[in-house]
Amino acid sequence: MKRTWRRRNYFIKKDLQGRYIFSFFIFVMAGSFFFTIIFSLLSADTLTIEYRNYDLRLGKTPVILLREILSAHWIFILAGGLLVVIASMLLTHRFAGPVYRFERSLEEMLKGNLDFEIRLRSGDEAKELALLLNELTASLSSRLREIRELADEAGSHISDARGAAGDAAGTELDKAAAANGKIGEKLRSFRLKNDK
Repeated sequence: MKRTWRRRNYFIKKDLQGRYIFSFFIFVMAGSFFFTIIFSLLSADTLTIEYRNYDLRLGKTPVILLREILSAHWIFILAGGLLVVIASMLLTHRFAGPVYRFERSLEEMLKGNLDFEIRLRSGDEAKELALLLNELTASLSSRLREIRELADEAGSHISDARGAAGDAAGTELDKAAAANGKIGEKLRSFRLKNDK
């Protein structure tokens, strides 16, 4: 029975995604810190009255605000940081998956396998690059198939000429046949699209 669900792996390229998630997190935290500094500088010359545990206190606004923010809203700060991490993980997943797929596809091409097609999910980035790589493999397959057919045809002509030639020409034809055989062998090492 075929599975109707797919497990999603959101950490496809851990090093790439980890760098981006960390960068997004630092960016948001630095922005929050920068906003707090600006707000503190703008309210540096003001005083605030604080009522806590039946005590009335007077203090500088930036100090009191920072203390109140950290003591009362620490759960929101942690939740916000977690949301930034989750959002950046989901965003990086959209381009880390295609990068991983391109790497695997290029490894297959290096092995001589051109019989594949890159398929990306609907929300993934770099679909244009996937289309170009698919066109490249199709074009290479077509050209290598033509060269393979020409090598086979040349081998057939060499065999025909060997039968009609003398001993001296036969030796040269044997060398040409051997070279053509090596070319054919190299061409057959490629796995092309629509190979039988």
